[in-house]
Amino acid sequence: MYLISAYFDDSTTKKLQRYIDVIARETGNTYMTENNVPPHLTISSFETRQPENLCEDFKKLSAVKQGDVNIFAIGEFLPYVMYASPLLDKYLQQLSETVYDTFSVRDDVTINKCYKPYSWFPHITLGKKLEKEQMIMAMKAMQIHFSPVKGRIVRLGLAQTNPHRDICVVELDN
Repeated sequence: MYLISAYFDDSTTKKLQRYIDVIARETGNTYMTENNVPPHLTISSFETRQPENLCEDFKKLSAVKQGDVNIFAIGEFLPYVMYASPLLDKYLQQLSETVYDTFSVRDDVTINKCYKPYSWFPHITLGKKLEKEQMIMAMKAMQIHFSPVKGRIVRLGLAQTNPHRDICVVELDN
């Protein structure tokens, strides 16, 4: 499996990392911190039988511009995930469509149905593999510590999973 993720400016990354750290500290669930999962917004998830030239196609995304995101809510994917949710605005919708259009034309790529335009739910994972009681503790912690974040997407990464590692990164222009 391959992922295309958006990464944030330093200030936004620090704020989101604090939420990840608070959840780890308050719940005892250190999955995110032990695995060094950085704050990110996954734009696409797909499979391919022919990974050759993925980076070449991915680099076409360098034409995408940086953009602001408004992260204003906390939510849960039951039973295991806590996330922060950015507003799905014109910038994020166009980003989703651009990524989809870039990779959907490849015959060897199968895009996960949850990452197709108008099926995508943007979220930034703050806690993962949380048990039921940990989910409750994480929500209580976020009720105390969370405040909306105005952030900026500044780079995109193409990652391979298991283990997760970026294989290509593009910095976005202003």
